[in-house]
Amino acid sequence: MLSHWWVLYGLGAALGLASSDALMKRWFSDLSPYGMTLLRLLYTVAILSVGWWWTPVPELSWKFFLAVAAALPLEAGANLLYMRALRSTPLSVCAPMMAFTPLFLIGAGWLLLGEKLNFWGILGIVGIVWGSYLINIQEQRRGWLAPWSALWRLPGPRWMLMAAVLYSITSALGKIAVLYSSPTFFGLFYPTVFGGAMLAGYPWSSSKPGRMLLKRPIWGLLVGFCLAVSILCHFHGIKLAPVAYLIAVKRLSLLFSVLYGGFFFREEHFGARFAGASCMTAGVVLITGWGS
Repeated sequence: MLSHWWVLYGLGAALGLASSDALMKRWFSDLSPYGMTLLRLLYTVAILSVGWWWTPVPELSWKFFLAVAAALPLEAGANLLYMRALRSTPLSVCAPMMAFTPLFLIGAGWLLLGEKLNFWGILGIVGIVWGSYLINIQEQRRGWLAPWSALWRLPGPRWMLMAAVLYSITSALGKIAVLYSSPTFFGLFYPTVFGGAMLAGYPWSSSKPGRMLLKRPIWGLLVGFCLAVSILCHFHGIKLAPVAYLIAVKRLSLLFSVLYGGFFFREEHFGARFAGASCMTAGVVLITGWGS
């Protein structure tokens, strides 16, 4: 029973991320991608900072700091691409592109962590990625490959796909850092350092989102709380399971995002996008049932 706690952590990470995305799109999409990234980070760090009171600092090796240093620039690029897609594209279209992260993690997890996936684990990940075809099934009138070609042809999905590539690498690096520290410590440390790095670029930013921090504080705190839950669940989960499995479950956030898009934003083609997200859910069942 204990071996499957990572599934619950993955679900918590998924719901927290999807909720944070929906709130960001609803209340802060008038900011630039940098402004959206900075605002979400600062509110999240404010929420997470409470945890420092009871979180011990483990002994840290050079491998921990090397993993963090390698991840930070990639994390910055991924976040900016992510927010650029989120602000300009329907939530039910851009969020599902994160389903590609587990596929990229097959390679990244093997190269960086030496993790091997069995047949059912790989089949589950492929099932998640196949669902992205159904998400864009309305494009099939252009040709049978059109639903996939649309992922690169349309700017929003393309930006999110590029972010997925970067996140596949930072997720593997994050697991290395967790293995050389602790899940709770890294869940507090990494967003704080990343937030500081992004804040350092403020003087050179063409947009100045500072006043927005106080303009909608309730919604900002709610964004921070949801993302803080997602972060802590994520880093506890990757210590219990292969990183590709945890990220695959975390990608259930796309199912929640499609639901948010359909019911709260009234986005089009809800049926097709929900069918695609459901296909991805079936892939997760394969992973959690027979993947390890």
